Amino acid sequence: MRTIRLGLVLGCSAALLLSGCSSSDPGPADRSRAGDDAPPVDFKNPPQVSATPSMSAARALELPLEAYEWTDDEERTRRQGEDLLAAACMRDFGFDLAPRPRYRGDKALRDANRYGVTDPDTASRFGYRIDPAARGPKPPGDDFSPAESLVLFGPQDGQDPSQEEGGQDSSQEEGGQDSSQEEGGQAEGTTADGKPVPKGGCWGKAIRDLAADGPKVDPDQEEFASQLAIYTFQEAQKDSRVKRVFADWSSCMKEQGFSYKGPMDPVEDRSFKNAENAETASDREIRVAVADVECKQRHNVVGVWYAVEVAYQERAVEQNQEQLNTLKERKESMLRAAAEAGATA
Repeated sequence: MRTIRLGLVLGCSAALLLSGCSSSDPGPADRSRAGDDAPPVDFKNPPQVSATPSMSAARALELPLEAYEWTDDEERTRRQGEDLLAAACMRDFGFDLAPRPRYRGDKALRDANRYGVTDPDTASRFGYRIDPAARGPKPPGDDFSPAESLVLFGPQDGQDPSQEEGGQDSSQEEGGQDSSQEEGGQAEGTTADGKPVPKGGCWGKAIRDLAADGPKVDPDQEEFASQLAIYTFQEAQKDSRVKRVFADWSSCMKEQGFSYKGPMDPVEDRSFKNAENAETASDREIRVAVADVECKQRHNVVGVWYAVEVAYQERAVEQNQEQLNTLKERKESMLRAAAEAGATA
């Protein structure tokens, strides 16, 4: 029995697979350009900040909305549960499915880059680029035969399941039964070796089974907590307290010969990306990044920015508590289901 591996195509979270695959978490540049359809929160009166820490860098950040998102440990458990359920389904069709590599976790990387570059060593070595070692190894690519892909994912656009191995006409089961009438939500006319394939394949079934006992959530709301985090990140940058330290930072950068209005501007500086040999940071990019970190530290930009963002997130939680609680309850139910499936991550 050939072992097939889950690789790049299954890099999305379960929630994203229900509504379309995208990057798991936006970087700072993406957050600053997030769509206008983010959940509204009343920030006409800016929230009060309880305390402003002195922070030289962004590490191990604690943000209120993280309680309603997936931690790295929870994500490991969920992924293992998905893999186990999908593998059990695939065995029914004669396929041996290997699990994905253990999820490394990316909170440390997200925190380190949330407010742009903040670590002097990273700035002096990589400028505004990510240390390749921090990303971890690239997942293995997928190598699915047409029959394996059909069972794992269900029929794809333009795929005719009747032409799969064996040439069987999948529209008719034994006795003339129309497979489109199968119970249990199976995909219309989809069979492999005479067996109806679940809707969305074994992978879709695994995701549905994992969430079966929890509260129902509209696919468009799966990422509600993350959308709130993007929205509050944007709004915090408009706050007068944050704009004040941004202005201090900008003046500091100008003293060192660099003209930027705010800390996100050099992150998105296209001249760095379009430069010759752009795969590595240029000398100028390094100089800008080092100055960036020094100016942030001099004016406690990270401390002020973080404190204000926490206040904005606290209000977002308060004004959306019921919906966030539903997401948290659903997450806890999925983690229980993953454990029942054998997940130990």
